[in-house]
Amino acid sequence: MRLKPLWRFRRRRDKVELAVDAYVAWREECVAVRTAYLAWRRARAVEAALAFDAYEAALDREEVAAEAYAALMGRVGHLVEVGLARQLAYLPSIPGATA
Repeated sequence: MRLKPLWRFRRRRDKVELAVDAYVAWREECVAVRTAYLAWRRARAVEAALAFDAYEAALDREEVAAEAYAALMGRVGHLVEVGLARQLAYLPSIPGATA
């Protein structure tokens, strides 16, 4: 009978790991957007159109990554919140704080 709770734990962990991976992918695309924007801003006139196209493509990739992350968080956000609530409950009390 102990296998079912362990299986559920692993399934939840896998879902949270997918969400973390999606978050990392989204943040990487955010960096790519910033890099492409800076390249466009510094581009000479003859390179500006190509640099803008690269910036626009980076924005599109970031949007896709953000939507994927949001969709996963919609399915697993409650798991993260529960885990966070448990962690906060076990934090040592702050010296001098009133309960």
